[in-house]
Amino acid sequence: MPLGAVIHLLAVIWISGEPRYEGLFVWMLPFLALNILGMLLVILGKTKPGAILFIIGCVPFIPIGVIGILGAKKSLLGMSEPAPRNA
Repeated sequence: MPLGAVIHLLAVIWISGEPRYEGLFVWMLPFLALNILGMLLVILGKTKPGAILFIIGCVPFIPIGVIGILGAKKSLLGMSEPAPRNA
């Protein structure tokens, strides 16, 4: 997930430097905020809502957003597996 967020941040920075994409920059900024909020929730232990917010934030960044979606899906799968027990 952090790699996806960094790539999305770089894309938003690149788009903000292009005057012809000014409207696109304003449209993508809330989705970047969803990525950051989702990562914070995962760090704070709320994995499922954080991963879902992160996936929603990745949608406008497709095709590169697939990297973030796969990372969030990995977090969700890790959450559903039971922790190993010592016998």
